[in-house]
Amino acid sequence: MLKQTLKAFSVIILAVIFVSSVSYAATVSGSGRQSRGYPGHNAEISGQLFTLPATGTISNIDSQGASGFWIEKESGEMVRNFDTIGESAGYSLPAGRYRVIPNIKDGFNTCWVNVTFTYP
Repeated sequence: MLKQTLKAFSVIILAVIFVSSVSYAATVSGSGRQSRGYPGHNAEISGQLFTLPATGTISNIDSQGASGFWIEKESGEMVRNFDTIGESAGYSLPAGRYRVIPNIKDGFNTCWVNVTFTYP
């Protein structure tokens, strides 16, 4: 009986050690919008600043009316332009503060993009 109890206890301890040693990834998202100008209405571009605390990789993109998007630093310096949404899959950025801005597809007046980065 004591032998079975010690064996069960050992298995539980090993499971706890294994679970506590597994690292979990975190995510952060950035979003942006753009609308075309027309008579009586100026074009509008906006992007929410987001912070990557460590190197992050694009893991998901949601968009509507966007043919692609660009990433810029907080200073406004362009980091990378993607002509298509699919082109950006797996792209990595170092830690820092960024924003994403979508490119409007032909035939659309507005668009938005939401880009999710996964980091350790």
